Amino acid sequence: MFGYGLDVLTTGNHVWDKREIYDYFARQPRLLRPANYVDELPGRGVVVVEARNGVSCAILNLQGRVYMPQTDCPFRKADGILADLPETVRVRFVDFHAELTSEKMAMGWYLDGRVSAVIGTHTHIPTADTRILPNGTAYQTDAGMTGPYHSVIGVDKNIVLQKFLTQMPVRMEAAKHGAELHAVIVEVDESSGRAAGVRRYTVS
Repeated sequence: MFGYGLDVLTTGNHVWDKREIYDYFARQPRLLRPANYVDELPGRGVVVVEARNGVSCAILNLQGRVYMPQTDCPFRKADGILADLPETVRVRFVDFHAELTSEKMAMGWYLDGRVSAVIGTHTHIPTADTRILPNGTAYQTDAGMTGPYHSVIGVDKNIVLQKFLTQMPVRMEAAKHGAELHAVIVEVDESSGRAAGVRRYTVS
């Protein structure tokens, strides 16, 4: 994916599923894992990169705690990371990988005015609450997934229907049709770090 020109990749609770990635973290600092896992684990949750126009941008990866694996407090972790960032790095983007809409909204309000954007991930479904909060932070509860939308959150819909109808265990398999890319585009004033615009973007 870096070969296609992506600058940074964020992850979430499934980042530890394949052990092969553990050693890769040391070789690729632009691949992030949620910062509020314990520091002793491989990888890190923040990186500062230079955009194509030469502006320094900080990318933070955080994970929620409700209905998710146990982690440190993402709110306090965000405070610590932001306090350590150079004042000159004004563009600051947060991927908050969390289950609850309320936890993601709370993070948006908590960081409003301190980061350029808080965009939620994890629940696979794009939300329609795209906006700029009063102090200049772009926000959307969930960006949605990139994957097959003729599905139930990416899984073959017939398999999921069988599970709901019978309550019997099933083997989840990825769906193969209806591929769509869902994203959020944020325009940022590089001098202030405030969002100047935000919009949902879909390719289907």
